[in-house]
Amino acid sequence: MLDRENADILLADIRMPGMDGIELIRMAMVRHPDLQCIVMTGHGGIDTAIEAMRLGAINYLRKPVGVEELDIAIQKGMEKLGLILAVREKQEQPEKANTELQQLRDQLREALEKESTGRRQAEAELRKARLRERLVEVLALSLRCWKQATQKSKIELAEESKIWIASLDSGGTYRTRTLDRYLRINALPPTPRSGDVLDTGYFVLSHCQFHPEMKKKLNEKISQLEDMLLKSD
Repeated sequence: MLDRENADILLADIRMPGMDGIELIRMAMVRHPDLQCIVMTGHGGIDTAIEAMRLGAINYLRKPVGVEELDIAIQKGMEKLGLILAVREKQEQPEKANTELQQLRDQLREALEKESTGRRQAEAELRKARLRERLVEVLALSLRCWKQATQKSKIELAEESKIWIASLDSGGTYRTRTLDRYLRINALPPTPRSGDVLDTGYFVLSHCQFHPEMKKKLNEKISQLEDMLLKSD
């Protein structure tokens, strides 16, 4: 299709049947260097979205994508492509349009600078989203390991670790409201306490005897989170 069609905009989903979105973008950019690529990503596609931005995708959209959001992204891509083509046309007629060519070059340079800034901001947002996902993964896995190894509840984990608060609600039932917020991405605080999540993982590793594979997996997740936190400083 890339060889047959002459398109201006490529809208690529990270996960497509039969082909990886990154592979599609890479092939498209080789065949059509001026093609403006927009990548769509959902939960779990964050690392790949960052790679797509580095390959030259001009924007990324988090699913579900709204019509207005998509329209704005396409419009920006068309504006940039228009400047590229206009500069190229004037370069072929330098004796007729030196002043106009310089103006177009300035506009294109400004557009590319904005795109570069936008790409850096997008990558920062994606890294932040990836970090939040990893926080939830580490705490959820720590809790699962705790339950399997001790046959105890998250209430007991909170009380024994002294990391989280377990309190009585109006009905006389113990709740771990703060801990519960860290088990869902959409419930995480704007500035999550990463140290509490790591401490929970450390506590479970040091106080529980569980299957070696589970222990290895938890250690790996904790190490990945530590590495991400170091890079985010």
